[in-house]
Amino acid sequence: MLDLLHELRCHEVWPLYLLPLALLPWWVKADAQFQYPSISMMPHDPFCVWVERVWRIAATLLLTSLLLAMCRPYLAEQKVDRYGKGAHIMVVLDRSGSMNDDFADRPEQGSASKMAAARRVLTEFTENSRQDLIGMITFSTSPMLVAALGNDRKAVLSGLSATEAGGMGFTAVDKGLAMALDFFEGKPVTGSRVVLLVSDGAAHLDAKTQDFLRNGFVRQQASLFWIYLRSKNGASLTEKLEEDDDQAAPEYALNQYFQTLGVPYQAYMAEDPAQVKAAMQSIAKLKNKPVKYQEVIARKDMGYLCYAIALFASVVMFGLYLTEVRTWRIHSIGK
Repeated sequence: MLDLLHELRCHEVWPLYLLPLALLPWWVKADAQFQYPSISMMPHDPFCVWVERVWRIAATLLLTSLLLAMCRPYLAEQKVDRYGKGAHIMVVLDRSGSMNDDFADRPEQGSASKMAAARRVLTEFTENSRQDLIGMITFSTSPMLVAALGNDRKAVLSGLSATEAGGMGFTAVDKGLAMALDFFEGKPVTGSRVVLLVSDGAAHLDAKTQDFLRNGFVRQQASLFWIYLRSKNGASLTEKLEEDDDQAAPEYALNQYFQTLGVPYQAYMAEDPAQVKAAMQSIAKLKNKPVKYQEVIARKDMGYLCYAIALFASVVMFGLYLTEVRTWRIHSIGK
């Protein structure tokens, strides 16, 4: 109760200066006036005394509640600690031009593009993972923040819906991962941290960039999951080409590098929409660990409570008014 009072706020303050008016019912004479010289011989009636007191209390309550309602009171936004099973997840989604193609490397009419498959499973994942903190970053040539790490599911879902416009540019994986790690910086580790990379390709990373990302993953204690949307003629993550040049198969080289990060890492190679869904289901099981998170409770208008109290007081006063004796009838003796 004290916590609620601590969070109570109001838009207007001036009605509080009128609160002394609520004492007026105690100064008003409530007894009805009758044209009789004296009623001192009548016995004392405790019930009527208490009826009068209840009337005055109800009138005071009516005035007080109306004045408080004029202040437009509300409970401020609150953050409540919650405990559940889930993770802190940063989704890093590829928006490069190749994501517009289907898994057969050519956008046929009626076929599902890699972006559509990713959008569908990520939407389902976001809607079902209610105890996770989720953020989202899209990247192509440069990264772009869609939703910061938090409970805002609508922002993530809106960002996923925006991918229907299609992507463009190249695949700058390192920039997207670096931005995702930044959202764990300076925050206490209250649950498992996951960076979920969804991409259909990779890029060559120089030694400086590799060291930077490796230090970032170790410092933030974040796991990495990579859903590799492989095209029909795309490079494999497990089979190295005969050429020694990593530029020929950057996906294979990137997978080998991720295995040296020093943090939990798992790659999923999906060659059709069904495999993408299966990969997301597997990730949902792996991240199901105890987690502490904060739920933001929006501010709540409390004016309705004041009006409800005023209505109750008005009903009480009206009921007492109906029981009031407003005239005495004296019948003549002998009739």
